Amino acid sequence: MKIFISWSGTKSNKIAEALRNWLEQVIQSTEPWISTSIDKGRKWSQEISDRLEESKIGIICLTRENLNAPWILFEAGAISKTSDSYVCTLLTDISSPTEVSGPLSSFQATKFNKADIFKLCKTINSKIKDSKGGKSLNEKSLEDIYETFWPKLEREVTEILLEHNDEPETHIRSERELIEETLEGIRFLKEKFNDVWTNKEVREIMDHYVERYMKQKSLLNRYEIASDPHLSEFVSKMSQNPLVKKLFANESDLKKYIDDKYDLPF
Repeated sequence: MKIFISWSGTKSNKIAEALRNWLEQVIQSTEPWISTSIDKGRKWSQEISDRLEESKIGIICLTRENLNAPWILFEAGAISKTSDSYVCTLLTDISSPTEVSGPLSSFQATKFNKADIFKLCKTINSKIKDSKGGKSLNEKSLEDIYETFWPKLEREVTEILLEHNDEPETHIRSERELIEETLEGIRFLKEKFNDVWTNKEVREIMDHYVERYMKQKSLLNRYEIASDPHLSEFVSKMSQNPLVKKLFANESDLKKYIDDKYDLPF
């Protein structure tokens, strides 16, 4: 079972690496993967694209510092593209799911404690059982292995959090502050992607979806997407991505962008 572990920032990266190594020991049928050699946000990688497409499970390592990271939003949306995928947010130094706002709040939140991490392992094991050719563990074996290895993960993650304890902490926010921060995040994205028609990151994301759709539908060129049922299906899928929702106010704006960049006659 391929698992995509998403991260952003030094603390999140170290936690993702610890989780990857730990999962390989606890549930050996898993293939957890993280992108440690790619400068996120600066270069699109075909390897990341392939991993996102192949993974049925996504774990988003959230910290207070990366709650609004654009690439976290993109990867979460890319993994959750199919009905049989499972995406969860792993809250490390975040005390409550209410701390998570925007699109990420729609995913199942897993707190970093013994009980919640075990629930996550049970979900992964269940997904393996339901997949073709996957070798899952029986419940007793999973419990025994988990009891053995949980202290290792707890110790490593605790050490990582202590190591970065000198970083400025964000106090627990009130409902008013959450709303204000959400609005501020939207304003920030609008400023950063002031003109989506000329932004490189937006073009990379759109190119990824166009190429993936063409591959899925065995289309010879992008112009075929302009005809129904491809047109409606393509735009509908694109508009479900959390980052795309941030960039385009509605499907009409999204269609205008595709029309301009890919010469699709809507």
